[in-house]
Amino acid sequence: MSTPASEVYVVAGEPRRGNALRWIATFALGLLHIDDDAPSVTETVIRRVDGSLVKRLKPGSVAHFEVQISEATEDPLEMDAVPFARKWIAEPA
Repeated sequence: MSTPASEVYVVAGEPRRGNALRWIATFALGLLHIDDDAPSVTETVIRRVDGSLVKRLKPGSVAHFEVQISEATEDPLEMDAVPFARKWIAEPA
């Protein structure tokens, strides 16, 4: 019997540390309509349902964050805990 990932993990976007320069770069690139390449000021974070930190996923551009957070927040609703952990938490071999 498997445990749904949503009963074990919570995925959310959280502000990145040291955001001042990233905010400036993101704002400037937004003015130039280069939003997709702007650095994300938010990172995808996986926590246990008790709130303890499991993993901060590698941040990237705004476009990368949008794709990553969308997929990572849908997966706990559709996957069991072990496959979710293999996909998002385990280090690639």
